[in-house]
Amino acid sequence: MGSTRSRQPRPARFSFRNLSIRLQLPLLICLLLLSLILLFGAVSYYGIRSATLGIGQERLRSLTGQLTSMFQQNARTMLNVTQASANQVNVSGVNAVFQKIMQDTLTARVELVDTFGNIVSAESRTAPGIFNPGQGRKDVDVPLNRSVVAAEITTRPPDTNFVGKFYPLGDSIYYPIIAGVMTDHKATAYLVRWRVIKATPQAVTQLSQLLGANAVLHFGNSDGTLWTDMAKTVPPPPFDIHAAKGIVTYDQPGLGKAIASAMPLPGTKWIILVALSRSLVLEAADRFLYWIIGFGAILVAVGMLVAWLISRNFTRRLDRLSQATAALASGDYSSPVTVDKQDELGRLATAFNSMALQVTHAQHSLEQQVRDRTKELETANKELESFSYSVSHDLRAPLRAVSGYAIMLKEDYEDSFDPEAKRITGNIISNVKMMGRLIDDLIAFSRLGKREIARRNVDMKALAEACTSELLNGWPEEKFNLVVGDLPRCFGDEDLIRQVWLNLIGNALKYSSRTADPLIEIGSTGNPNEATWFVRDNGAGFDMKYADKLFKVFQRLHSQEEFEGTGIGLALVRRIIDKHKGRIWAESAPGSGAVFYFTLSEQ
Repeated sequence: MGSTRSRQPRPARFSFRNLSIRLQLPLLICLLLLSLILLFGAVSYYGIRSATLGIGQERLRSLTGQLTSMFQQNARTMLNVTQASANQVNVSGVNAVFQKIMQDTLTARVELVDTFGNIVSAESRTAPGIFNPGQGRKDVDVPLNRSVVAAEITTRPPDTNFVGKFYPLGDSIYYPIIAGVMTDHKATAYLVRWRVIKATPQAVTQLSQLLGANAVLHFGNSDGTLWTDMAKTVPPPPFDIHAAKGIVTYDQPGLGKAIASAMPLPGTKWIILVALSRSLVLEAADRFLYWIIGFGAILVAVGMLVAWLISRNFTRRLDRLSQATAALASGDYSSPVTVDKQDELGRLATAFNSMALQVTHAQHSLEQQVRDRTKELETANKELESFSYSVSHDLRAPLRAVSGYAIMLKEDYEDSFDPEAKRITGNIISNVKMMGRLIDDLIAFSRLGKREIARRNVDMKALAEACTSELLNGWPEEKFNLVVGDLPRCFGDEDLIRQVWLNLIGNALKYSSRTADPLIEIGSTGNPNEATWFVRDNGAGFDMKYADKLFKVFQRLHSQEEFEGTGIGLALVRRIIDKHKGRIWAESAPGSGAVFYFTLSEQ
């Protein structure tokens, strides 16, 4: 067995237009304020952010330049001291110069080498990790061998002094200070002074704090072989230091997104790199953004509150006006609108009260007119009833007399009448009968106006068949082909609906009586809830351009000689259908029969 899945109702979609004015105004103000705050905040934030970043970059350039100048001055001082010692070699002797240089606690080793880098004389400080050459510690002597010194002095002009590259040795980093021993203005040897870097992590941290913005200060060899923070070796920066122009942005371990600036240190084979935390540089801009967000939230909340108060004051007066309008529409004219202000709404309330007063006066006047018209109508109805009584009683007596005398003449003297007298006597009797029927129809038509509808469940098929049987008794010599289909039931006044069937079926019999094979169909279309009943014949028919005359009193589309009638039957049918809140219409063509449709409302 298949399962039946119930369809869940769709949730109602949100629509701004469906909101009340009391909600629309605060929401609109909120959207406007939010849009302005977002636009102003975004423009201001990005402007301040750009300016702050520009100031940070300018500070970075200045800081890099100042540090470069400071370390250049320090390197120049060390070179001057070393050069002064080199100038004393030929005067005071090598040993005296070495002893003086070794008084510097950061100097780990001093060497005198020839122009090819061969060590002529050397002296090392006896300390952990620092030993003289050839004492079994090759691991510590490797950086200080001939190839290192030769590489340093052969890459520079022979008559210059300079600070060499950084070299790692165990847990320490060393760098050489090289000065030429000049004889007759020509370098005949070189004094090489190896100094150790002994900056502590605390000193590095203090320097970073002193520079601000979590600054990072790194030194590296110009060929990129080693980088240090003056306490230990560090990874090289993730970009080509030589190709970088200006400020570089990159990810610095432990610092996040950073901006950096690098400069070569004159007189050395070093490059100095200064990096600042980008987030700390932009801290002021971010703080401004938080202020904007907080201030914007407060402004939006205050704006919504003020807008709600304004809309509440506005809509409260509109509600009073709406309630008064509803009361006026329901017939209560004693509820004026309170006018508390003389603004636009106050003037509208005043105008409404004036209109309500005029409507009240008009209502009273109209009610008085209705009472007067009702009395006049009651008087007219009484006169009509009196007229109907007169027609029913006073006019019938002369008609009966005329009819009786005509019948007596016909019965007593018909043998002595010539053909013309016989014709006249027959016309008198026929016209008196038609006048009697016309009086009956007029009385029935006038009485129908006061008739109340007594609705009940009506079997339309049985009613149509009963009317058909009754009408066929008046046509004994005719053989009609009459078909009654399945007719749905209705809820109406059975007596009045009987008149409808009698008139429509009677007309179909009358106007198809002169057809060779008269066919009359009675049926319905549509569903039982919206049924349309019809009577169709194949009789004389009529021209549709005169269809508007069908349902009017005394309006006939055929002459009395063709088909007799009073011209009231269809008007009576129309009034019955109108009382049932239904519709009636016809379709026809001359010589092709006619079909009459009607509907009935069950309300």
